[in-house]
Amino acid sequence: MKRTLFLKTMALSLCLLFISGAFCAVSGAEGRAASNRYNIVLVVDSSGSMARTDGLGLRFSAIGKFVALLAEKGNKVGAVVFNDGIVLQLGMADADGILAKQSIVEQVEGIAPGGDTNIGKGLQTAVSMLNAGGNPGLPSLILLLSDGNTDLPTAEEVAQSLEDKADAIQKAMELGYKIHAISLNADGSANSAELMQVANATGGQFREVKKAADLDGVFKLYYALIYNAIVHDDTSEAFPASGEITGSFEIPSVGVEEVNIVLSGAAEDYSLENPAGRAYSKADIASFAYTAETYTIIKMTSPEPGLWKYSVKGVPGSRIQIDIVYNTNLSAEIASSPAGVTHLAGDSVTISVAIKESGTAIASDKYSGFKSVLTVAGGRGGMQSFDMGFSGASFEYRLVLEKSGFYTVKAEVAGEGYLLQTEEIALNVDSNPPVFEKNIEHTVLLWPFSGNEAEIDLSPGVSSPSGSALSYEALTSAFNSGEYYLSGSTLHMTSYSLSKGMFKMRAYDQEGAYCDFDVFVRTVSITLLGAILLLAGLLTALAAIGTATWLLLQKRFYGTCCVQQFDSDGNYYEESCRAKGRGRIKLSEFNLNSSGFDASKCYFQATGKRHVFLCMNESAYGDGRKGKKFFVGGDGFEVTVSKDEFSSKGIRARFISKLPGSAGGSW
Repeated sequence: MKRTLFLKTMALSLCLLFISGAFCAVSGAEGRAASNRYNIVLVVDSSGSMARTDGLGLRFSAIGKFVALLAEKGNKVGAVVFNDGIVLQLGMADADGILAKQSIVEQVEGIAPGGDTNIGKGLQTAVSMLNAGGNPGLPSLILLLSDGNTDLPTAEEVAQSLEDKADAIQKAMELGYKIHAISLNADGSANSAELMQVANATGGQFREVKKAADLDGVFKLYYALIYNAIVHDDTSEAFPASGEITGSFEIPSVGVEEVNIVLSGAAEDYSLENPAGRAYSKADIASFAYTAETYTIIKMTSPEPGLWKYSVKGVPGSRIQIDIVYNTNLSAEIASSPAGVTHLAGDSVTISVAIKESGTAIASDKYSGFKSVLTVAGGRGGMQSFDMGFSGASFEYRLVLEKSGFYTVKAEVAGEGYLLQTEEIALNVDSNPPVFEKNIEHTVLLWPFSGNEAEIDLSPGVSSPSGSALSYEALTSAFNSGEYYLSGSTLHMTSYSLSKGMFKMRAYDQEGAYCDFDVFVRTVSITLLGAILLLAGLLTALAAIGTATWLLLQKRFYGTCCVQQFDSDGNYYEESCRAKGRGRIKLSEFNLNSSGFDASKCYFQATGKRHVFLCMNESAYGDGRKGKKFFVGGDGFEVTVSKDEFSSKGIRARFISKLPGSAGGSW
């Protein structure tokens, strides 16, 4: 059934907040922008199975509430609806005001279920949309809902979808796009592990629900996680005989940008009373109430602090769920002074924590309801916590760095219903932390009838200036946890659910200092026919090399090869000469003992002409250049070859040709 989500344009600027009672507050979970706005793409499965797993279309109610709760201005939202292809693509657009939000939800809801499931195409399209149309000043995320797994008619289509999914995951990891995933496993046929892998790889959240009715709670949870919202489940009950439910709530003096009162059920009438005692009827509120078939959302901005009251009326015996969601814009920021320097043991550093509202520091008189606790880890010690004092402009603590090592510092600010977490900062005290060298790329050939395990050396990624041993940790991985394990500095791959994937690795030294780098793993599947063709090509190449080697060995020496050794003291030894019919003459056949070269691996190569080549097993200096192969003319001219450019130790080689004419020749 078609639902109408919104009725009228919001006009009144008020706000509500509920603090009393149980609530869930999550802060800083997304590394959000100061303005608490995002680029969001909704990716919604519309395959045929959705008619069975969510026949009532409850997903649209959950999605509608999520979109309606967004701040009135500042978010950019797009949508992708997929089955075996893309059936709806709404490009990134400003979700400002009631009409824009209404349009997004109604278009998503208008797609009837049908077809198969192409998760890879849906995700790849969403990533491309964020790249092309997202606001570069905002963080980006994808919210994915599916009731199944990649399921397409042919093996080729499945392979392409999995390739698209691998590509989308890798790009999302590289660009910092988090993918939150919901598996609607109503009939037990969904492959929740596939969606969990997508979320885990990108640092997103994953939830599985067994019935469509639970989607509402998951979308509410995700909204709280993403938007730093405080969600209060006020009541879920039947209307009493009087037909009226009343309650009260208090708005704090700081940090509340908007409040949404969500009435899920049949609310016939409702009213509000502000802290000054002024009453607002349903008619007063109608201009800023979003009304759908099964719920109403009252959205108000710029809250008035203090105690509010509400009244909701309905048919006695019918049920109502009242949720109050506070869109907050409060954050805590940590800093150190002095910053960006290497400290010495015994130094002290001032740690400050400021509370900010939409990125602007709050007034000093608003700190009275808060307290801050500093947590310090490392420095060759355990973890310690300290109560911070108030300096008049921020919380502060004078930290003494008693020992050398690597410290991490963060703080928690609590008060007025908030629990704010700062980012973590690092303090280097007279130590040499690991240094980034390079990201690592590794290709694995997947052979038929083989386990295809691979070992990837992680040591080139990071170096340790202090010389201490490094330990490694996979922070995130596109591959499932059962597909790899770490042993020392080696990443072992045992199986491959993706054709390519990325690891975000961290290397620690013994003092806890760390450095991050990436590992890219790509697989190339070798089919049985491909393996046969590759083997045939290899045999052909070996035959060609063998033929070339045989031909070289058949070339004649038309002369004598001579070698004289000299050492670093300027001593020259007796010259030794050898003659041979064809092929090669190893230097080990001459009287050499301390030339600095492995004589058994160096040789003269015949050419059948008035010159030969002196071939070394490693780079050497000779004939005015560095190389492994040196031209030796046939008129007895000497070529000096040494281990270093100063000719401190080595050999002098010459070739006495029996053929008439100029030495000539070319490389």
